[in-house]
Amino acid sequence: MQLSMYDPVLIMNIKTIITTANVVLLVLLLAIYIRSYAQIKSKFTLGLMIFVFILLLQAVTSTPCMHTAAYGRRMCVLGPLDVIPDTLEFMALLVLLYLSSE
Repeated sequence: MQLSMYDPVLIMNIKTIITTANVVLLVLLLAIYIRSYAQIKSKFTLGLMIFVFILLLQAVTSTPCMHTAAYGRRMCVLGPLDVIPDTLEFMALLVLLYLSSE
């Protein structure tokens, strides 16, 4: 069996891995901001916490596993371009996590 970059199962698996990694990064960021807010009580940090929480909700609801659990079937993925937004979000979250951890 030869894998193709247009294989919907492969694309779904890649999307699941990247989205799950995004959820992990968002949980780490939320933990950093909660700890920071406990120390300095800044409105900016509170805003970051709300922002990260909303992104976390978006990431959890866009996970293919969530669609499978909610609807009993896998979501339809059209092609490899459907993974690009999750990949870009992952890279942006890595940068934000790096900057926030210093």
